[in-house]
Amino acid sequence: MAAPLERGKACSRCRRRKMRCDGQRPACNQCVRAERAEDCEYLDGPGPTQNQILEGEIARLETRIANITAGQAPLTLYDPYAAWNEAQRTARQPNPNDPSRTLVQHFVRHATEFGFFLDIHRFLDRVFTQSPSRSQSMGILLKVIYLLGAKFSNNAQMLAQEQTYLTRALQGLPTALPEDPRSAIYVMQAEVLLANYFFNANRQLEGVYHTNAAVSIAMASRLHTIRSSGRSRSGDSSTYRLPPPADALEEGERINGFWTVFTLDRCWAIASGSTPAFTDDEATGTQIDTPWPMDLSMYRSRPMPNDFRTKNTVKSFIAGADGDANMRSQSLLAIHAKAAILYESATRLASRYNPSSQASYLSLDNRIERFKQALPRIDQFDPMRADVIREALLTHTLAHCATIQLHTPLVQDRVTANSRTFQAAHAAIANLNLWHLNNAPILYCMNPFNGILWASVARVISQGIATGRRLRATGAAGSSQGTPDERTLQSDMERVVAVMSQNATFSPLMNTQVGSLRSARS
Repeated sequence: MAAPLERGKACSRCRRRKMRCDGQRPACNQCVRAERAEDCEYLDGPGPTQNQILEGEIARLETRIANITAGQAPLTLYDPYAAWNEAQRTARQPNPNDPSRTLVQHFVRHATEFGFFLDIHRFLDRVFTQSPSRSQSMGILLKVIYLLGAKFSNNAQMLAQEQTYLTRALQGLPTALPEDPRSAIYVMQAEVLLANYFFNANRQLEGVYHTNAAVSIAMASRLHTIRSSGRSRSGDSSTYRLPPPADALEEGERINGFWTVFTLDRCWAIASGSTPAFTDDEATGTQIDTPWPMDLSMYRSRPMPNDFRTKNTVKSFIAGADGDANMRSQSLLAIHAKAAILYESATRLASRYNPSSQASYLSLDNRIERFKQALPRIDQFDPMRADVIREALLTHTLAHCATIQLHTPLVQDRVTANSRTFQAAHAAIANLNLWHLNNAPILYCMNPFNGILWASVARVISQGIATGRRLRATGAAGSSQGTPDERTLQSDMERVVAVMSQNATFSPLMNTQVGSLRSARS
């Protein structure tokens, strides 16, 4: 029989539950048998534990929110992960026996860029500091977070466990939804993260599968009609009918969750050559009436009035009914969703272009240009917020690629200096050059759709180079005067390839795109 454990040496979970602990590390047998190894934490190490650090930072966040609500602090651009970033800077060396907190820390740094729409502090508070029991849906989401934490860590030991984390995350998904309907939002969040994980891994079929799963949950939960002013269709029912939100923040999570899934669906439907799953058809009850998303902090400080209602959100935007005024005050998620709408609309219209559709073509072209002109410039964002810069850069590039998609049928492979496709591609690269001068790490792109967009930009530049050479080879001197300077084109191409290569080690999708570009150039 093993000698009894010295007093005070039991892990914190066994202490709370008054269980006999064997003191094994990194996790005791009690926690392992209960499948709670990630919660096995010993309090006899130097300095505060990760739980204590987290509790302190949550308290600090609550104080800050109270100050903002009382009007005692300026409403500047909100960093939802400031508390965690501060904890990582000021806390002592993490406990090597507590890998779960380390994985969460790695995940938090890039969470929003990979589609995390929940309030991170509320979620982690529920996971780590409240009831020792957690819902199955919450546990599955946490497993996905561990998976991405390992992916983001760039640590060989953690990366070696990536497949193990993936297997654990996928095993629980089929049985995750029959519990409390309120937990459906956690499963939808897990599906979004997994979709981006697979897209980034260049496993498009699996990415589309998890995107469609997220769309199904959003539609079944009727997240597309939050605060709708329209009447519900008779006989309408929801598989995961959500109870009313507990507070303004929970409603905000649902709104932001819907638009995150919507944007994911719109963009990757184009990349995979499929039709978006969100149909936005009032006749079938799939119309999109949900209001545009806000920063999560705004739902607490400036909640929507009880009688606030919206209708035909996407259709009104395409028609220009809601305008583009005050876009700088809108959330980056809202601007990103709008750019995705224009990108998908341009691709769909261009795929069936013919002279009879000229009016629709010009109308959408004007809509895209007005949107691009209203976008906040990249240099208007805080240069210290690399995550914000990357999100803004993605949105600008998405808008420029909407122009490329729309005009490609007209330009085909003859790209001149006056071609709208070249002008859009060159403008996208100008944004890259602007920030490369001062802060190259900002260009470390996390959202996997960057790989699709930059490949599209690079193809236009490559077509411009080929056009100029072809005209010069045939002696068409007069015609070649309209081609862009080849040195400019080569510089643009090198910039795009350099950015994509910089991200290729993290993103197999980006690596594949770079390989295709290099093969085409050679």
